[in-house]
Amino acid sequence: MNNPEQLIPPTSEVLPRPHSSSHASPGPHSGDAGQTEPSVSRPALFLAWSNAHRVTDSQTAQDATAAEEWIATSSPVTIPSRRCDRGLWLLRDSFIRREGWSRINAEPAAALLLRQTPSRPIYAAIKRTGDIVGSLVLLILLLPVFILVAALVRLDSSGPAIFRQRRIGKNGKEFLLWKFRSMHTDAPEYAPSPTSILDRRLTRVGRLIRRVSVDELPQLVNVLKGEMSLVGPRPEMPFIVDGYTLLERGRLVVKPGITGLWQVSPARALPIHENLQFDLHYIHHRNLMLDGAILLRTIAAVIHGVGAV
Repeated sequence: MNNPEQLIPPTSEVLPRPHSSSHASPGPHSGDAGQTEPSVSRPALFLAWSNAHRVTDSQTAQDATAAEEWIATSSPVTIPSRRCDRGLWLLRDSFIRREGWSRINAEPAAALLLRQTPSRPIYAAIKRTGDIVGSLVLLILLLPVFILVAALVRLDSSGPAIFRQRRIGKNGKEFLLWKFRSMHTDAPEYAPSPTSILDRRLTRVGRLIRRVSVDELPQLVNVLKGEMSLVGPRPEMPFIVDGYTLLERGRLVVKPGITGLWQVSPARALPIHENLQFDLHYIHHRNLMLDGAILLRTIAAVIHGVGAV
């Protein structure tokens, strides 16, 4: 595993100086009284802040608190970034894709968070139109599949064919996500998702439809309603979002998606909070070509049964 400090660029290029004077120490000139540097190194602050909810060490917790106060008083900055990622590398051979994933893994998530997120209204309008047309066409074409899967779910175990669950969408807004039920009705409604097909909560048909990602198809209704997009970060359950740090809340600035960059990455089987760089990379580079590449990569992954549980 890479040393996290090696993934953080010189912060003088990334971060503005703080404006808070709560921890300031007077400088030789009166004009310095309102300026201060953190008591620990900036990389250390970032690491402590990003992992604040996963540590118990008191010193690390103090560093995390100092970092959060420092970042809260700093304004987002525009950072010159590499050219826009069009996603073409996702459609190349496995060697090129590995290089692409490696580059994203090397991006400092904290630095991405402090960048100003572009609004891109023209892109947003075109994407919304594509979401409406795409979801509507797919719902019509896949109607026989919906009927077949619903019948199999009902025959396999007692309970409804469709499962609805509260999820957190753009800007923290809550909505009801639709899925084909893949677990027994006595399974906890809000709990960590299965990571193996051997999970006892899964039904027999549930194992199959999760393997080929068919259980996600009802989310096309969420896309049509405007609660989700075809491509975007994965929508999480409220109890997970409640524990988010500021860094993780950076995922909530765009609509969640049925598929996304993290969903088609080699890190798909690992917790998303340990791989924020994929979602933040997508958010700051999102464009129609990247969306199209992710959709094509998703189709290939579904065909080969890659990444699904």
